[in-house]
Amino acid sequence: MLRGRLDIATRSRIAGWAHDDQLPHQPIALLIIDNDVLLDRVVANRHRADLAASGIGDGRHSFDLRIEGGLPGFGQHLIRVVRERDGAELAGSPALIAPADAFDASAAASLQSMLDGLETAATIDAAITSLSAQIERLAARRGAGTDPTLRRALVIDTTMPARGRDAGSNAILSHVAGLVRLGYGVSFVAADGSPPPADGPTDGPRIDWCRRPVVRSVEEVLAREAGAFDLVYLHRLDAAACYMPLVRLHQPRARVIYSVADLHHLRLARRGFVEREAELVARARKVRATELAVAGAADAVLTHSHAEAAILRQCMPADRVIVAPWAVAVTTPRRRRAQGRTIGFIGHFGHAPNLDAARRLVFEIMPRVRAQDPTITCLIAGSAMPTAMRGWTAPGVERLGAVDDLAGFFARLTLTIAPMTYGAGVKGKLLDSLAAGVPCVATPVAIEGLLWPDALACCVAGDDDGLTAAILALCGDARAYRKVVAAGRALVTRDWSEAEVDAALTAAIMKPQRAAPLLPRAVQPAGTTRAAPATSRIRRPGVA
Repeated sequence: MLRGRLDIATRSRIAGWAHDDQLPHQPIALLIIDNDVLLDRVVANRHRADLAASGIGDGRHSFDLRIEGGLPGFGQHLIRVVRERDGAELAGSPALIAPADAFDASAAASLQSMLDGLETAATIDAAITSLSAQIERLAARRGAGTDPTLRRALVIDTTMPARGRDAGSNAILSHVAGLVRLGYGVSFVAADGSPPPADGPTDGPRIDWCRRPVVRSVEEVLAREAGAFDLVYLHRLDAAACYMPLVRLHQPRARVIYSVADLHHLRLARRGFVEREAELVARARKVRATELAVAGAADAVLTHSHAEAAILRQCMPADRVIVAPWAVAVTTPRRRRAQGRTIGFIGHFGHAPNLDAARRLVFEIMPRVRAQDPTITCLIAGSAMPTAMRGWTAPGVERLGAVDDLAGFFARLTLTIAPMTYGAGVKGKLLDSLAAGVPCVATPVAIEGLLWPDALACCVAGDDDGLTAAILALCGDARAYRKVVAAGRALVTRDWSEAEVDAALTAAIMKPQRAAPLLPRAVQPAGTTRAAPATSRIRRPGVA
């Protein structure tokens, strides 16, 4: 009587045991059949301790077939194990190996085992050539698998975004989500090959975060999927300047959008004027030429700032410049954890304007504030604090470093301050503060580009004494404080919603595609000093 069992059936191993009670010492010959085709013949004569312990002969009745390279293909395999003499089938047979839907560890190990056996330069070269061809075939199949009903957009940035890390990350994640809402399938590729965001928007097959080694470079995506994209979105100057020519070469039918994030030349020029650095001013002129050339080569240019839109419209057709916000969620403020009055500052300190603003807060503004009200304290938070900054000491000032819980940070504050001396673009930290119901006292540079309402005029001052007075006034007047909180949240709700994002992206996409690049006209960059006068507020027609 035949006893036995097929215990293991995988793509790389088939094992079990077989024993005949009437011939207890005779090994049994078995046939292993894969999808009705003979795979191999084995003899069940290997020793297994568990068989011996169970009194099954002398224990030498097992078989173990290792399949070098694994079963062919990734389809379904039906494995049967039968006795050669009469076709009697083992228990557990047939065994079904389901189709592989992933290149799993077993498949990878089989491939590695095969490649490890190559020794000569000629055989290794042959393998590299063959594998390269297979990679190209797989990449082509990957692109062909895109939903054909979707319009396709390629977003190119210098690095992968991380929510909350910086305003640029928040902006591009918001715009990716906006493109998905507008019906695009989005592929996102970063020039530095950094990994995809852990908390970025994911919408099934609608967003493809291209990553190494599957996608090795921006150039590879542009060339391999030549002509495949309806829209190419270039984020930030470095990415746009580097890849604009290749985009035009490989994606000739695509509409090309350039998102400036902020005007680099403006920030550099202002810093040069403030710090009296002629080298920075000269560098700003070169950067300006590059920025305007790239903007002139795009079909539409996005900026978050109304002020920077005005500058761009002086040197290119005005209808190609679109003011595009990112979505900022207005949240319910948490209950304040402390009864005292605390002001806060948050920023990435690898960014020179933030480091300068923090120094100004600690050594110029806080001494003035505490001279009049020593109960007011200050918290400074942010990433990339330099060593010198960690050594700063000032009464009532505490440095927290990077904070993961932004809502928790705002919950500790009475108000925030953005004492920027120079810079460009829209300040994300200011918008986040207003959205959380925390007023922000700021310089004209910090609010530049926003449609700042008259109701928040009391929060703006250009010099240290004015900023001090604004802080003390808000900390001491509960009624005025409540009005400012409401006005700040109303500003964010009005101008920084998903609906405004979608409207701006739609305008950028729908504008007629230009026929030929236009040469930008020169503009005069502006400078800003610490003693700058208070700003005149930019107002939308018909809006207070």
